[in-house]
Amino acid sequence: MKAFLKNLLPWIVTLTALYFAFKGLDWDTFFLHFLAGSPVLLLLAMAIMCVSYIIRGARWPLLLPHPQLKFLDSLKVLILGFFMNNVLPARAGEFVRAHVGSKVIQERRTRVLASIFGERLADGITISLLFGIFAVKMGDSNLSNNFMLVALGFGAIGLGVILVIALREQVFSLVAKLSERFQGKASQFALKRAHIFVDGLSPLCDKRKIVQITILSFTVWLVELIVYFTISRAYGADLSFAQCVLFLVAVNFAGLIPAAPGGLGVIEAVGSAILISLGVPRELALTLVVTQHIMQYLVVGIPGAFILGTLKKYLASLEEPEEVTA
Repeated sequence: MKAFLKNLLPWIVTLTALYFAFKGLDWDTFFLHFLAGSPVLLLLAMAIMCVSYIIRGARWPLLLPHPQLKFLDSLKVLILGFFMNNVLPARAGEFVRAHVGSKVIQERRTRVLASIFGERLADGITISLLFGIFAVKMGDSNLSNNFMLVALGFGAIGLGVILVIALREQVFSLVAKLSERFQGKASQFALKRAHIFVDGLSPLCDKRKIVQITILSFTVWLVELIVYFTISRAYGADLSFAQCVLFLVAVNFAGLIPAAPGGLGVIEAVGSAILISLGVPRELALTLVVTQHIMQYLVVGIPGAFILGTLKKYLASLEEPEEVTA
């Protein structure tokens, strides 16, 4: 059963989503839309998308308790993680990123993973705010209600994290008591990792850092929003600002669904459905979604493959620090 869930279920989800996304599609019209796209605007959209990843590279070190991660190292490891998300199902690239990041800065993997969790939380809350301010109640009512549930979920998780951080001394005390009570190796391991993970979230209670993280998070997603706007203009879709927000929300919330690498199929099904509900013709809607998805694959895929190919050499080139953070 475990092997089924890990290996087969994501592909079943993907194939089912692809079936419904492309069922009955007028392929001639679909390809005509692709050929009609403005090459200049599409190249511009790719360049803008690259900028969003550069900003992410600058933001990630702020989410680490000890920001010793240099910008170029941050960008390399971040791109590798996103690339592996497009190669492995269920966003397993985050664990690859945590592993490689821990090697780069000689830090516990659990603490690095906590920083990635904080990053994802910041992204989720930012997208949820954009949705709540500009795009709520737009398009298909069922999808809109589901997006609202996801947005509220991010808000609830955010409040929970703030509460845990605010009461972290009490949490650490509880962990210590539980460690004394449960002497098994598995229990000790889990409790120790929980302690490290909570400690890894500490940057989220640093007032100076949280301001910087918030500014950079909104900058990332406003830049991404320009990408969606530019893609729509490249194909003459003329989506409004609010509709582009909903397009962005649909694609990124759909990417949270565990599926095959890179959210393949699920993003096409959900993204096109929301655009169709906004009045965009089906073939054009799929053209917009598929273009954005291909673009994302290319932007992280080309440098990501190079980084993966040179990873061993890259890690060997890093200077060994004098002290290893416990």
